[in-house]
Amino acid sequence: MLVRNRWVVLSVSMVAQVASVSVMFGVPVVLPQLREAFGVSTAQAGMLAGLPSFGLLITLLAWGVVIDRAGERATMALSLLLTAGALGLLWTVTDLWGAAVVLLLAGAVGGPVNAASGRLVMTWFARRERGLAMGIRQSALPLGVGLAALVLPRAADAWGFVGAMTLPAGLALIAVPLVLATPSAPPETVRETGSPEVPAAPVRTESPYRRWAIWRVHGVSMLLGVPQVTLMVYTVIYLVQEQGWSPPSAGAVVAAAQIPGAVGRLLLGAWSDRTGDRMRPVRWLAVVSGVALVLLTFLPDVWGGAAVPLVLVCLVLTMWHNGLTFLSVAEIAGTAWAGRALAVQNWLQSVSTTLTPVLMAAVITLAGLPAVFAVSAVFSALALAVAPGRDGRVTGQ
Repeated sequence: MLVRNRWVVLSVSMVAQVASVSVMFGVPVVLPQLREAFGVSTAQAGMLAGLPSFGLLITLLAWGVVIDRAGERATMALSLLLTAGALGLLWTVTDLWGAAVVLLLAGAVGGPVNAASGRLVMTWFARRERGLAMGIRQSALPLGVGLAALVLPRAADAWGFVGAMTLPAGLALIAVPLVLATPSAPPETVRETGSPEVPAAPVRTESPYRRWAIWRVHGVSMLLGVPQVTLMVYTVIYLVQEQGWSPPSAGAVVAAAQIPGAVGRLLLGAWSDRTGDRMRPVRWLAVVSGVALVLLTFLPDVWGGAAVPLVLVCLVLTMWHNGLTFLSVAEIAGTAWAGRALAVQNWLQSVSTTLTPVLMAAVITLAGLPAVFAVSAVFSALALAVAPGRDGRVTGQ
């Protein structure tokens, strides 16, 4: 039976997104076990962790066309099935290169869930609800990362790397029937209105890429993605290598940051609904997170007790921008272009996600692991410079 309540539809999209995120970010939280299993260096393991994002990078633009033409439900269901199948292939590989190919494939087929579920917010929710709705939907990222950080290190200790990665595959399969139970479109006629019961869906046929606003928001997302990915990839290994923690305990620290990371996206989304300005909170985040990253680089050398609190603060702050930048892109694009524009958004973020471990591997080699936080602070400063002023307003979008 199809469900027709917009909040239930949003919840289902979150389940699908959690399944996808736990695949995309499952590798970094088992980095110590991966390094042990294959005898690779920290830098090499970090590069391997970027392969799912590289796979997403290859296929995501094509997935955006599929979303706009086939709809969100069909695209998400197909992607989840293919993701589970790709991870199942890990049982057939016997070496590092085989695992690399499978992780690349998992990213290639798992990419469209984020863009498709984001497009649902545009079609099911009115403008003045979208900040909160997208914040709720985007909270699936920290929830998925938290689930992976809490479960996968212990699973990898017990069953090995391949056994641990079977858990995200199972979650993807569970999400498929839930996705198929949602309708492909809202029951009401979609039109421009402020009523919460009839979603506002701006229809534009011209390309939004003729305007600079959308490019600037894309740029902010890419730049703020560098500190976000750096914290996701290197927090566990930082706590293990620099602070002497065990991998499960370090994974628990990452998991602990996910709840405030998710709550912050909701609060900032609701704030943007009230003010009509999507980008002002993003500019503040760039400033505050940049300062926190600088402190994380240098303060633990003077006061060792500052390391864990600062890691938690940086993990939380670097998670908060995604919902607002994602929604700003969708609103600038309009419903007709939302699938493609959100695919481009995810594609460009994947460029950042893929290149960040490569960049930080070079930083680790040249200056040591803590230096990755200082480099991340530079990218936060660049994001502040690129962020649009009030181009992210709700009114007039």
